[in-house]
Amino acid sequence: MLSIGFAALLGIVLGRFFKVAVLAPGVAATAVFATLIEQSNGAGALWTLAAAVAAALCLQFGYLAGSTTAHPPARSRLYPSAPAKLEISADL
Repeated sequence: MLSIGFAALLGIVLGRFFKVAVLAPGVAATAVFATLIEQSNGAGALWTLAAAVAAALCLQFGYLAGSTTAHPPARSRLYPSAPAKLEISADL
């Protein structure tokens, strides 16, 4: 269970500061660490596999949560509140 919570927090941090390309090595590392933790606790092969998959999923859901809070809404960038002033010069 500790690896699942840690994976979710790690996903939030990765989603906040990195692009989606960081998910592939992150999922691989999370699965390896979850496997090592479960094997050191004496879990069976099925529980170890389940913990590795759950940790990888929690990392991805954490990334999704972190990436949605990382950037302001796109609407504020597309539609500014004050229109820009257009200045035309007659220099020829």
